Amino acid sequence: MTERKRLRTRLRDWWRRVTGRDGVRTDHGPESAADAPEDTGTATGGQADRAEVGVELPPAEEPLWVAARGDVFTFEVVPHFRWSSREMTLDVLRERAAVHEEAARGKLLRRAWSLTRTCDPADPVAAEKTVNKELRGGWCYQDEKGLIRCRPSVRMRIDPALREHVLPFHLAEIRLKEEHRLGTLKADQVQTLTERWLEVISALELLGPLGPAERRLLVPFAAALADDDFRQVMHALKNTRRNGAEALAEVLTAAAKHHEQVGLFEYANAYDKALSEFCRQMGLSPFSWVDTVTEVEELAP
Repeated sequence: MTERKRLRTRLRDWWRRVTGRDGVRTDHGPESAADAPEDTGTATGGQADRAEVGVELPPAEEPLWVAARGDVFTFEVVPHFRWSSREMTLDVLRERAAVHEEAARGKLLRRAWSLTRTCDPADPVAAEKTVNKELRGGWCYQDEKGLIRCRPSVRMRIDPALREHVLPFHLAEIRLKEEHRLGTLKADQVQTLTERWLEVISALELLGPLGPAERRLLVPFAAALADDDFRQVMHALKNTRRNGAEALAEVLTAAAKHHEQVGLFEYANAYDKALSEFCRQMGLSPFSWVDTVTEVEELAP
C-alpha cells in the first residue's frame, strides 16, 4: 500500500511540473528516468505530441486498370487511401492528403501491376487479397507540414468484357439452382399430400394397411388431389404399366393354353399360377383375360 502511495505521489508531482501547476516551469522534463511515467507514444522530451488524426478522402471517380494473367483481360481497381499524421490538424491533413493522392495512386499502380499479372482474370477476389496483402504496411510522405502516413487498400472488379461473356452462364446456373430448389420443394409437398390422401382413402374405405397392389391402384387417384402435374404423370404411368401387364398376361395365357393342347398339363398349371399371381400384383383381375377372349370371340363372325 505504501509503494502505491509513493507511485501516485511521484506521478502527481511529475504532472504538475509538465502542466505548469504550482508555479513549476513546463519546459523541463522529468528530473530522472525514475520520475517519468512509462512511454506510451504520446509524449516525447517532456512535451505531449499532437494526437494522431486520420482522414479518408472520397475515392476518385476514375478507377485504375491493371493487367490480369495473360495480358488479355484487366482488373478494374478502386483504390482507397487512409491518411494519418501526428503533426497536423485535421483540416491541414485533409488539404495535404489531397495534394499527395495522385502520387499515391501512381505508387499503388506500380506495386499492384506485377502482382495482378499472376492472377486469374476471372477471380478478382484472389487478386484483391494479393494486392491488399502487399499494401498492408502502407508508406509515408515527408510533407512540408510534417510526416503523413498513407495506408492504401483496393477493391477489384472483373473486366467488363469478361463479365458480359460469363453473365449468361451465371444466370443459367442460378436458374438451374432455383429450379432444383423449387422442384425439390414441390416433390416433398406432393409426397406429403399424396401420402395424406392415401391415409384418408384407406381410412374411409376401411382398407387398413396398404400393400403394393393397393398402392398402385390408389396412388393415381390420390395424385389427382395432391397436384395436377403429378396426376398426369401417375395416370400415364398407370396406363403404361397396365398395357405392359396386359401384354405379359396375354403371353402367359397363350403359353398355358398351348401347353394344355400338347398334354403338358404341369407346365400349363405353372403358367396359370404365375398368371394369377402376376395379375394380382399388378392390380389386374385374375380372370380379366377370359373376359377379353370372350368378347373377341363374340365379335368374330
